[in-house]
Amino acid sequence: MKKTILTLLLLLLILPLSAEVTYGVRAGGAYSSLLQRRDDLLKSGGRFGYSIAGLMDIRLYHRLSLRPELVFINQGGSYYTRYGFPDAVQHKCNYFSVQVPVNVMYTFTYEGVKFGAGGGPCIDVPLWGHTKTNGHRRLMDFGTRTGDDLKAFDLGVNVGINIEYSRFFFAINAFCGVLNRSPLKKEAEPSLYQNNVTFSLGYMFRR
Repeated sequence: MKKTILTLLLLLLILPLSAEVTYGVRAGGAYSSLLQRRDDLLKSGGRFGYSIAGLMDIRLYHRLSLRPELVFINQGGSYYTRYGFPDAVQHKCNYFSVQVPVNVMYTFTYEGVKFGAGGGPCIDVPLWGHTKTNGHRRLMDFGTRTGDDLKAFDLGVNVGINIEYSRFFFAINAFCGVLNRSPLKKEAEPSLYQNNVTFSLGYMFRR
């Protein structure tokens, strides 16, 4: 995993030196949820937050481009633990993460409006946050083996569409986590996955 991340970062540093690059920023609202799978049933608890991002659009070939982003996002949701006990425990969490999606985008222009769609892998690293457990609020401690907080790393798939006109654009991005974020491997504990959808307004600094 470390080698893959280092290779990706090196590639992102080299590509702008030999390709046409455009920079941009975006900000908007986010709806996130923690999805649990138990007995082939899906249950989720969501919340509203926000995200701020900087991005590069690196032209690869004709209408194809590589679009890495650096995203600061407020996300979370609710989930349950201790299903093996008489009463399950609900956790409502609100935390901040840094996400690094790397999308391959296909873009075309119609009547002066640019349309784009694409997708790719995304890394999610939680920073800090808090959770409420049975009404008691406390700070989250990601990645501990003895607590009920989320794991300290996530990997997912990011897909997005954007509509651009006169350097301003509207974007919808969706992140679907593929790693089980459940803190402990206990008997009868369901799998837990983080998901979010963001709606953003942005600006491209085109020459």
